[in-house]
Amino acid sequence: MNTILLRAKDTKTNVIQQQKHIFRYAHQNELDINSTEIDNSGINDRLETKNELKGFLRSLRDNDNILIHSLSTFSNNTEDLIKIFNCLFERSICVYITNINMKITKNTKAIEIFSILMKENDISADMNKTITQGRPKGRMSKSKFDIYRLEIIDYLEKNCSVNEISRLLHVSRSSLKDYINSRGLKDLVKTRTKLLQKKDFKKTNAATQQCNIIKKDGNNNGLRYQ
Repeated sequence: MNTILLRAKDTKTNVIQQQKHIFRYAHQNELDINSTEIDNSGINDRLETKNELKGFLRSLRDNDNILIHSLSTFSNNTEDLIKIFNCLFERSICVYITNINMKITKNTKAIEIFSILMKENDISADMNKTITQGRPKGRMSKSKFDIYRLEIIDYLEKNCSVNEISRLLHVSRSSLKDYINSRGLKDLVKTRTKLLQKKDFKKTNAATQQCNIIKKDGNNNGLRYQ
């Protein structure tokens, strides 16, 4: 079963745009669409309050496929994303993310998912900068710090301060701080750490074979939202 999930309250890409993009992706990849669902929860709502989304996730069957425009369709919160993917992977449910042309399965490594989050972060930062500064749409402008990106991430993972990193790289502290903030590198490091601690999203108590957030309601197939 291939199901499209759309976010109604996405401030960046409306429902029609999401749907058109996903249908085009499905056609190019020869995926037949069986149904379309819409999540009406607020963009910043946490998973525990998203009853509509949880109901939809419960309705999915083992080995189903979900097509979404971006990860933010599920949530903008890293912890919630981890919970959602834990539950989906337990049932071998595959997720297609069409705006970055990626497929995530239970066999996808945590480091690969971190890379996906980095791509999403760059896209989001680029769009926000376009809105606030009126810059033409496109990729985020290049920076002289791009060549140090991996080193900066490595230093941040080691809990080095911006002052320490600027001294190690022999660069301006204020410029480095602006770069780290504009690229959201601290958030990315936080995300990477959480993902790696999850050991590729495998639950520490796998024997229960049950998700703590999205549980079955006695009916293995749940109820599908129309």
